[in-house]
Amino acid sequence: MGAWLIELISNLIDITGNPIADTVIFAVIGLISGSIAFGLTGFISNTTRTYNSKSMSDLHWSIRVVLFVLLTLAIIKVVEFIKWIFTPPTLYYSIGVIILIIVVFILLKIFRKPDNKEIDKLVKENKENHKNEENVTENVVIKDLRKCPYCGGVLVEREGPYGKFLGCSNFPVCKYTRNE
Repeated sequence: MGAWLIELISNLIDITGNPIADTVIFAVIGLISGSIAFGLTGFISNTTRTYNSKSMSDLHWSIRVVLFVLLTLAIIKVVEFIKWIFTPPTLYYSIGVIILIIVVFILLKIFRKPDNKEIDKLVKENKENHKNEENVTENVVIKDLRKCPYCGGVLVEREGPYGKFLGCSNFPVCKYTRNE
């Protein structure tokens, strides 16, 4: 598509309200649609084994125009959605949702249970800190780790329907558990 066609379309369709930005958007859409049309025309010509330049050119421009229209409509809808998000009532709701997501993420990070890799790392570090002491055994190291990370209570051995586990002694106020 020539520059004159892009200029004509950008004068007819107002996407952003800025003629320079619209011209750039249409130029990019034209490049994308031209590249895709070129590839599809080559693929179709190779598949059908027809190499007539007139029919290939017609096919290329047909595909290019259809893609240009579809991409233009898609960009218009995306820009309308972005404009809608940034209008005051929706903007306030959007900011509220973003803040809510951030707060939930932070709370999940704070109150997540440590996984077995973290516990193994703590056991290893504790062993290394006490490796020069003769009377430190693995049981002592494990008992040092039997402190609830949520409330500071003592973790006690319990048995449930799926076997033994460690649970907080402050149950039912604190419901922290982990595999033994």
